[in-house]
Amino acid sequence: MLFLFLNSCSEEKLDAPENAGEPSTQSEKKPKQAVKVSSLDFPNVYIEELDQSQEFYKEQHETSFSFVSKKNWFSYTSGKDGILTKVLLFGKPNFKPSDHYGDSMHGFLREGNPDSGPKLGEWDLSRDDIVNQIAAQGLGSREAGWITIRMRGEIPQIAGKTYFLVCEKITGEKPWFGAFAFGEGNPYLPGKFWLHPDHDLVFRTYVGKTPEQVAKEQKNEEVSKQLGLTNTPPPQNPSDLPTPLPISQSPSKNLVIQNFEPKDEPKIESKEIPIVPPTSIEKSVEPSGEQVEELNLIQIPNGNIEDQNNSSEKKSLFNRLFKKK
Repeated sequence: MLFLFLNSCSEEKLDAPENAGEPSTQSEKKPKQAVKVSSLDFPNVYIEELDQSQEFYKEQHETSFSFVSKKNWFSYTSGKDGILTKVLLFGKPNFKPSDHYGDSMHGFLREGNPDSGPKLGEWDLSRDDIVNQIAAQGLGSREAGWITIRMRGEIPQIAGKTYFLVCEKITGEKPWFGAFAFGEGNPYLPGKFWLHPDHDLVFRTYVGKTPEQVAKEQKNEEVSKQLGLTNTPPPQNPSDLPTPLPISQSPSKNLVIQNFEPKDEPKIESKEIPIVPPTSIEKSVEPSGEQVEELNLIQIPNGNIEDQNNSSEKKSLFNRLFKKK
């Protein structure tokens, strides 16, 4: 009996952890549900405009993002007020069968500092997204093109403030993601990249305005017109517009461009219309033999023509008046 009693007690104690495990699984599911609820939508904005861009890249140089601190960000300084809508990077998909690169990365933005600044919004980018975007541009699977990262949530952009695009995690517990182009020699002064202080990613940022911001600006414009104040924006410089593709920093391509320009010089014209020196022109214009003969015909070697005519006339009159018998 004592043995049966102890056996029954032990079975009750073994059943307790199984029952206790149910709330623990429920507690594990709660954070997952919280993550889904906290996911943000794309911002509803009007008048999307290009803000910042860096268009120079170093050929055959690529870099990636990590989720490790101090290796997971790049920065820029906003030039317009509004809501950040998207960030474009120039690159290509990394190799899929790799022990070092994951299939996607997730992150957010920080203001002022990549480690301690306030978190703003969310963004995701997968290898499949890059492959589809490259194919949509008519490029090959290993060719580089513009890669769009759409922002979720209303991420405020204030002109003059610096923001950091930060990678928080990479799927598959892999340390790296992506193959992105960058430029050397600090081509973008108001920003940095984690790899080197003088390296800058090739990127573009776009800013939009919410309907409320547009309505507020329209009211301000009406008030300024009533007061006689007109704020006309400065004309846009064509050199400030983005190029379809980034510009290579390779010196070989620059030499090709410089060697191409002198071909347009009019070197052939000098051969088609030769400049003849004056001496050759004088020699080519010589009097012909016929001209010399004509001049000899009109020359009179002896006396005057009038004297000859008078003498002939006198002889004829004398002969007619005084005929010899």
